[in-house]
Amino acid sequence: MGDLTMDFLRLMLMAAMLLTSLQGQAADAATAPAPTTHEVEFLRSADKACTDCHKEQSEGMHGKHGQATNPNNLAPVTCTNCHGQPSPLHREGVKDVMRFSDSFKDKQSTERYPIAEQNGVCMSCHEPGPLREALWAHDVHATKLTCTSCHQLHPAKEPMVAIPEKSRIKLCVDCHSKQHQAKAGNQTASLGKEAP
Repeated sequence: MGDLTMDFLRLMLMAAMLLTSLQGQAADAATAPAPTTHEVEFLRSADKACTDCHKEQSEGMHGKHGQATNPNNLAPVTCTNCHGQPSPLHREGVKDVMRFSDSFKDKQSTERYPIAEQNGVCMSCHEPGPLREALWAHDVHATKLTCTSCHQLHPAKEPMVAIPEKSRIKLCVDCHSKQHQAKAGNQTASLGKEAP
């Protein structure tokens, strides 16, 4: 009977140890943090397909846009954020992405997108309030000129940002003087024509 009692006690001790071990594991599982989900990280640059052909941009964007975070998706700014998604025919020469132009120089261009459409791309990230506070001219020109009439898109340093107040005024005077000269030239030309 002694051996049977010893075997029974050993069995009970092992059962108690197993039960305690299982309870401890259950408690650990309850207090353990939930497993984290794996974040997918792209190994290829989002701009690679663009820079394969547009070699002048192969180093990526510089300046503010190069380090910017898109406020709409909190990811780095890419070519397609501003230029849109090209179709498969883009490589064949189909002009299906946003092209930004200088509205002074490109008035006759057949490839030009409307001013509102070009500026709409910029305004999808740049809020009107801060622009208005930075310079009143943003409001005055927003519907008549493209943003790229004054601003460069991919520069290492945006020249307009650091311009002192006096130089900004000179830009206004220079630009408006050219407009007045062009207008006066057109009027003189139309006066010089003989009536039919």
